[in-house]
Amino acid sequence: MLSKFVNTYESAYGLAGLLALTAAIVWTLNIQGFEAREGAVVAIVNDNPIPQAEYVRALDAMQAGLARPLGEDDKARALNILIDEELMVQHALRLDLAHDDRLIRKNLVQVLMTSAVSQYGAEPTEEQLRDFFEAEPVLFARPRQVSLSVARMPSSGKPTVFIKALEDGLSFDAARKKADFERIDIAPEIPLGKVGDLLGGGVRDAIIPMRAGDIIGPVSSSNGQLFIWMTSSRGGPRPYPEAREGVMAEWRRRQDEAALEKYIKRLRKGARIKRLPPVIDE
Repeated sequence: MLSKFVNTYESAYGLAGLLALTAAIVWTLNIQGFEAREGAVVAIVNDNPIPQAEYVRALDAMQAGLARPLGEDDKARALNILIDEELMVQHALRLDLAHDDRLIRKNLVQVLMTSAVSQYGAEPTEEQLRDFFEAEPVLFARPRQVSLSVARMPSSGKPTVFIKALEDGLSFDAARKKADFERIDIAPEIPLGKVGDLLGGGVRDAIIPMRAGDIIGPVSSSNGQLFIWMTSSRGGPRPYPEAREGVMAEWRRRQDEAALEKYIKRLRKGARIKRLPPVIDE
C-alpha cells in the first residue's frame, strides 16, 4: 500500500526533490534567523496547524543556500513543501507505518534518543573534565605494548635451577638453557591484551604490574608453567592536555547514556505494560 502511494506521489510532484529539500529543512531546525510570533500558524491541513516557527525555519534553510534574498515564489514554495510534508506525515500515520515498517520504527527511536540526549545533556566544566580524568586514569592511558622473553618449564623441570642461575648473574636466556627450559617466541612490542590471547588471561593479569627488567615465575597458564622477563614496556598514563579530547568524548557518551536512561524511566512510569510468555513453536 505504501509503495503505491509513493509511486503516485512521485509521478505527480517529483518526490526525490521534495524529500531532499525537506531533509535540508529538518537538518536546520535549530537555525535561528527570522523572528516568529509564538503560537502563530501559516496553514491548517486537515485541522492540523503548521506553526509559523516551522515556516520561518524553512525560509532560513532556503536562504542558507541562496546568494540572493528570497522572493515571493521562494516563500510560496517553502510553504507548499511544509503542506505537502504534513500531508505525507498524516497519510503515513493513517497507514500506521510506525508499527509496521521496521526502518521507520528504527528512525523514530533514533530521533527520540537524540531528543532525549539534547534535552537532558549538559556541557561539562573544565574542572569536571579534570576530575573525571583523574578518577579514570587507566581509561585514558596510551595502549600499552610490551616485549617479553618467555621460558616454559617442562613437567620434570626444576624452577630452583633456573632461579639459581639468574641469581648467579646469568642472563635470562642463559639461565633458560641451563635449566633446560623451552623458549616460547613472542613478537616484540605486542599490545598487552594480545598477551592474553597468546598465553592466557592469567598471564596477562600477572604481567600488568611489571616494569621493564622485571622477571616473574612460575606463572600457571594453558601453556604450562612459565617464567617471564619483560624487556620493554611502552604506553601508559597520558597528561590531561593530551588526553582531553578523549576525556570529553567519554564524558559525553556517559552523559548521553544517563540522559537516555532518565528519559526511558519517565516513559515507563507513565506506561501500562503487560508482559506475556513468548509463544514458541516446537
